[in-house]
Amino acid sequence: MPSLIPVGPYKQFTTAEGTVFPYYIVPFDKNGTCEGPLTRQHVLDHLDGHSDIFLFSHGWNNDWEAASERYASFVNGYIEQRRQLGLPAPAGYRPLLIGIFWPSQALSWFDSETGPGFAGAGDDVESGRQQMADIAAMLAPEQRERFHALSQTPGLSEAQSRELADLLASVLSPDDEDHDAAPASADDLLAAAASLTEAPPDFDDVGAVATPGAGGPAAAGGIGDALKKLDPRNLIKPFTVWQMKDRSGKVGSRGVSQLLAELLRRSQARIHLLGHSFGCKVVMSATASLPDGLRKVHSALLLQPAMSQYAFAAQVPETGRTGGYHRNLQRIERPVVATFSGRDIALTKTFHLALRRDHDLGEQPLAAGDSPSKYAALGGYGPQDSGQTLVDIKDPASAYDFGPGGRIVGVRGTRTIGGHGDISNASTWWLAHNLASSR
Repeated sequence: MPSLIPVGPYKQFTTAEGTVFPYYIVPFDKNGTCEGPLTRQHVLDHLDGHSDIFLFSHGWNNDWEAASERYASFVNGYIEQRRQLGLPAPAGYRPLLIGIFWPSQALSWFDSETGPGFAGAGDDVESGRQQMADIAAMLAPEQRERFHALSQTPGLSEAQSRELADLLASVLSPDDEDHDAAPASADDLLAAAASLTEAPPDFDDVGAVATPGAGGPAAAGGIGDALKKLDPRNLIKPFTVWQMKDRSGKVGSRGVSQLLAELLRRSQARIHLLGHSFGCKVVMSATASLPDGLRKVHSALLLQPAMSQYAFAAQVPETGRTGGYHRNLQRIERPVVATFSGRDIALTKTFHLALRRDHDLGEQPLAAGDSPSKYAALGGYGPQDSGQTLVDIKDPASAYDFGPGGRIVGVRGTRTIGGHGDISNASTWWLAHNLASSR
């Protein structure tokens, strides 16, 4: 992140009609504390005259440069498409953009966002070293050297696997959306590690489509067999997935929610939420944590959400609980719209292997309705048991009919969304325009 956050807009864009409008980036730390309070205040002091506010959040493994470039790519594509198609703007259209930045970098897991590799050569080695140091810093000083020793052991014994799992579990906290949930245990980590001992997916093959199946050594021989000579990365990988997932909920519910509430109080502009990957959890956690009595958010677009397929369910199978974001359907005027793609390797092949804690089920289909696991991702298989409507992604100039609000619409994007990070293209710009302009 730049050493000095600009108090005013980060930059400016120009609409297809030639109107200049501001684009802010508001940063938050891992606990949801705003690191740009003067920037946030500048936004709130300059809301007058804006008709539409777009609030969006990046996802996993994005540093400041990557996040700002992703935001700019989507905004520029959206504007240029409106210009080329001659799409009319609503009367008095004057947008304002707010990009959320949060510390989402960790060891590569959703590799298609940043490139494959766990700790390869060159910059990857330094990045991996720093990330391991960050994990060690969470431990008690007397535990850190032992953590490094275990994490560098090529094949952990069963006893060493348990020891490393105990160390990692000691610093995990419950998902911020489920205050009654117990923290993840060493057994949870060991079970996830056992699931990961099957042949890993080819993260370079972004065109592959997942094939469901229960196989793998964990299923055949039990956890004990799977944990013999365990690769320590298979414990650290689910740990970092849980860490980032829980952090995104914390940033959303503790920090972004306060900003969103003030936007709703101080302005009558239509507010549109957009998220990608764990950024969808940021904006949905923010919405779920809003105080009662505020007016509704206008729309929400979730691009390849790294969340449970039951996040919007009225009742989550096996638990009897309500999906963590079911309440959001009544806090958003238009239907919540979420894309899912069979070519998203991260969300079709790996998400449900790692996120298997009790409270992952329900915050959380091959085709929707036939997912490989109850822990499957919304962005991989679509919404389930949520009264959902499913539609195919459309090309520009082919209009959507989203229907009334209070619902979730799953958009089957396999045809045009080629991977987890492929969220800025003609079909997603068109989807965003249709949703934001729908009444």
